[in-house]
Amino acid sequence: MRIAFLDSWLQDSACGSGTAVAIGGLAAALIRRGHTVERLVPRGLWPRSLLLRRLWFNLTLPARFGRGGEADSYDLIVGFDIDGVRLAGSSPAPYACSIKGVLAEESRCERGWPRRMLAGLALLERRNARRAPLVLSTSRYCIDRIRHHYGVPVQRLALVPEGIDLELWQSSTDPAALADLDARREPFTVLCVARQYPRKRIVDLIDAFATVSACEPRARLVVIGDGPEHTTLSQRVRTLGLDRSVRLLGALPDDADVRAWYGRASVFCLPSEQEGFGIVFLEAMASGLPVVSTTAAAIPEVVPDGEVGLLVPPRDPAALAEALLRLLQDPALRARLRDAGRLHAGRYGWDRVADRFLEAVAPLLAVSPPIRD
Repeated sequence: MRIAFLDSWLQDSACGSGTAVAIGGLAAALIRRGHTVERLVPRGLWPRSLLLRRLWFNLTLPARFGRGGEADSYDLIVGFDIDGVRLAGSSPAPYACSIKGVLAEESRCERGWPRRMLAGLALLERRNARRAPLVLSTSRYCIDRIRHHYGVPVQRLALVPEGIDLELWQSSTDPAALADLDARREPFTVLCVARQYPRKRIVDLIDAFATVSACEPRARLVVIGDGPEHTTLSQRVRTLGLDRSVRLLGALPDDADVRAWYGRASVFCLPSEQEGFGIVFLEAMASGLPVVSTTAAAIPEVVPDGEVGLLVPPRDPAALAEALLRLLQDPALRARLRDAGRLHAGRYGWDRVADRFLEAVAPLLAVSPPIRD
């Protein structure tokens, strides 16, 4: 089967989004199954603005997919969030819209320009979803929000979770090697990896760490990532006098450097109030880190509370501090959650996700069977 992925996201995860990594992971898994997957991306680097480039990409897509154009050579076309909005409902090939984070919901957790931008993009995502014969999404939470915001009937919705590259994130499956790795961790280091948007609520983690460091002076917090909140978070660290216990590293240029921190830390924490899935939690669990997060959005679907991590109410730094201290001061609890987390993350390999994707699109293809195997 020949599949087109319409993808105007930045390909560099350090600059763009986990969405780009997820699209690439699914494509690679489908290729391993013998399918052909082409990621159709913006041509060139104009416009320089990511937002304008995404809009221009979609504006010019119909010219590439007109009668006798590229669409005739594909068995399936998949557009991600806004991508493909001008093809939905008129594509000559079977078309599916894939929504990895409901923009209408994400916009409610932002402010200023990011909020206005997401609200505008949500109108395009709504049109894409409403006109597509099939809408794929990553969690039960997202499916509920798509129905609420976009009015898509449940019979046109299908759940396909995100996945991770298990070979990349699980350094070993040998018990002795894992025990040696865990013994070399920094027992009081907490790691946070995220793009620094307001909805990630990293400010709550910094506020919580004022309590954590007072109760456990050996505790250290390492935050990796950049974004519109970076300056605000840096000021917050200075205001609270946490310069010695909190490090904001910004975006690291090499993904290997990020993975190295997963191997050094003992706890992972990201107290988001909005996540359509949360690939970063799977990466943390696969790396051997128990998770502290919140009960918001899709997080409980990815991080079962008390099994692989501890969840607290969103926007509650006091509860967050209590959960972090509980893990930092209880090595046995960390070990139990860590071992369960590795097993849990192992269920989200890309090959298994690719199987679910193919099951989800099968009814769509049954209407117009693939012309290639």
